[in-house]
Order: sequence, then C-alpha cells, then structure tokens
Amino acid sequence: MPSDLPPPPARFRRRLLAVMLVTGLVPLVLLGVLARQALQELLSVSLAPVEQVLDDVSAGLAREGHSQAALDEARLNLAQAELARRALARRTPRLIAALLLVSAAVLTAAAVLLGRALTRPVSTLTRGMWAYARGDLSVQLPAPEPPRDELQFLLVQFNRMGRELAAGRERLKAAEQIAAWQDVARALAHELRNPLTAMKLALARLSRPDAPPDATRLAEAVALLQEELELLTRMTRSFSDFARLPAPRFQPVTLRPLLAEVCALYAGTSPVAVELEPGPEPTLRADPDGLRRLFGNLVKNATEASAPGAAPVRLSVEALPASVRVTVRDGGSGIAGVLEGPALTRGLFSTKPEGSGLGLPIAQKITHEHGGTLRLEPAPGGGTLARVELPLSPPPSGEARP
Repeated sequence: MPSDLPPPPARFRRRLLAVMLVTGLVPLVLLGVLARQALQELLSVSLAPVEQVLDDVSAGLAREGHSQAALDEARLNLAQAELARRALARRTPRLIAALLLVSAAVLTAAAVLLGRALTRPVSTLTRGMWAYARGDLSVQLPAPEPPRDELQFLLVQFNRMGRELAAGRERLKAAEQIAAWQDVARALAHELRNPLTAMKLALARLSRPDAPPDATRLAEAVALLQEELELLTRMTRSFSDFARLPAPRFQPVTLRPLLAEVCALYAGTSPVAVELEPGPEPTLRADPDGLRRLFGNLVKNATEASAPGAAPVRLSVEALPASVRVTVRDGGSGIAGVLEGPALTRGLFSTKPEGSGLGLPIAQKITHEHGGTLRLEPAPGGGTLARVELPLSPPPSGEARP
C-alpha cells in the first residue's frame, strides 16, 4: 500500500471476530452448563442405600455360613465406581473449560483467516481507488478471469471501469486538443486581420495607377508597413515564448518580497500607484520565476486597465490553512462576469494595440502547474478582482526537481 495512503480501520475484522466468537461460544457455553447440571444430578445419586443392602446381605450370609467372596467383589466394584464418579465430577469442569478454550482458538483462527480473505480484496480495491484519485488510470488490479466469487467479480469490474475511464479520458483529451487548436486558429485570425488589412491598404495606396508618384505618400505607406510588420513580429515572438515556457523549478519562496519586486517593477510605468497591502508573510514551495511572470501579467493587466486618476492597483495576501490567496484589484472599467478555468483561455485576443492576448493564458498555465486556481470577477464598486490561490506545496505530479 502506498506510504501516503492511510491504513484502513480494522473494525470489520474485529466485528467479524466478535460475531464468530459469540455465535460459536454461546451455544457451547449453554451446552456445557446443561451437561454439567445433568452430570451433577446423575452423580449426586447416593450409594448409601446400596451399601446398606450389601451389609444386610453380608450379615445374612454370615449367619447361614455361606461364602462372601462374590459380595466382597461387588463391594470392590462399587468402591471403584464411586472413585470414578468422584474423578469425573472433578474433571468435568476442566474438560468443559478446555473445550471452550479450544473452540475459542479455532473460531478466532477461522475469523482471522476469513477476515483476511474478505478484506484483502477490499484493500486491493482501495489501492486502485487511491491510484485513480491521483489520476493514474493505468492501474489494473490482480483479478482472475473468470472471477470465482463476488469479490473477485468486483475487482474485475473495477479493472473494466478503469479501462473505460482511460479510453474516455483519451477521447476527452483529443477533443480538448481540437478545441484548443480551434481557439488558436480563431485568435490568430483575429490578431492577423487588422495588420494584414492595414498592409493591404498601404499597398493599395502605392499601386494606385491614377496618382502620380509622391515621396510623402510613399514614406507614409512604407512607415505603415514597417509598423504592421513589427506588430506581427511581436505577436509571433509572444506566441513562441508562450509555447516555450520553461518547466517549473520548485523551491521555498517567501511570497511578500517577490510581490514587492513585481510592484516596484510596474510602478514606474503605471498611470496609477501600485501598492502591496500589509499582511502575512507566507512561505510556499513554488517556482519564483513563474510567480514573477504570473503576478507580473496580472499587475500589468491591472495597470493597463486603470485610467490616470483612478484608484491604485492593490495587492493583498491572505494565508489559508493549506494555501495562500493573492488578490490583485484595479479601479478600471471591470469585466462583465466571472472568468475562471477554460474561460480564461477561450478566445485569445487582446483589446490593447500592442497586446498579444496571451497574458491570462500564461497566468492560467503557471497557476495550473502550481496546482492552484485563478479567478477574475467584478469588484464591488467597479474594477476587477484577480484572485490567485496557490497550495503551500505543489501536487507531486507537477513538481520538478530544482
């Protein structure tokens, strides 16, 4: 059983042992009590009347002068029977106690063996369920084909369910990949349409047959083409950087100094102040470069959404029992509704002239690699709240060696 899987309670085995001992020993105890009472009644029969009869017979034979050998032999047999009766009376409780002890030992051994036979498939099933809970659907439990009993049938059906879940996950993964490519194609079409349209118009101005050559017009068209080509270059560079995000390298990170660095980095170019509110100073295992990129994108979005004179961009830290929550709040125009999960990466496009539309997808990817969640929601009174919740320790499946 995995080291991180707690052992199952032994209550079932204890109950099984108690039930077998009660059902097996109670009838034996009652039978022993009844047998002892019957034997005591049988052995309590007094031999005094028989001895009196023998004495009378012996006196009569003595008067008549007959031999008493047969009578003496009868008395000897009677004495031996009395000794045997007394020995049996002494040994009967011991025999009953020994029988109870032997029966208890046999029932205990049978209960232990039966409990193991019943709980072994349950323990095996627990290991399989634990593996499935971790996302490992490749685990197949040892089960004979065809099954010989109900528990083995349960293991076989569990393996079948695992294979069906694995096949369904592969189909879902393929569907998600197709949907992701569709989003990428939609985003590229949206982002490329504006610069291509501008380039087409510039070329149309240069190729007008009814206008004489004009140096000014030529310079404007060339400048427009260069500007749009630079925009396309920035876009391709952004997509390339997103595709080549490095794998996270987890290490202990003190969060507050890192957030202070991000605030200082964007405070110089922001139209409003960028403030880090007082609060706890938690430490978590994370990729510091990834966190800088994550919170940098959120702070950058917040500053770009804020107009001069608006409320400052504020960052707050909240320490939870097993995680840390960072909130970035701005005083911009806000969003229409809550955005989280796939909605953060759906329709990758930007409303800013120099934007690539990849800020939130990058933040979502980094948050996902840390086992956390990212949620955008309208702020009370206007603006946007970006909430990032990160566990104190990343999931084992996503942790990389430093």
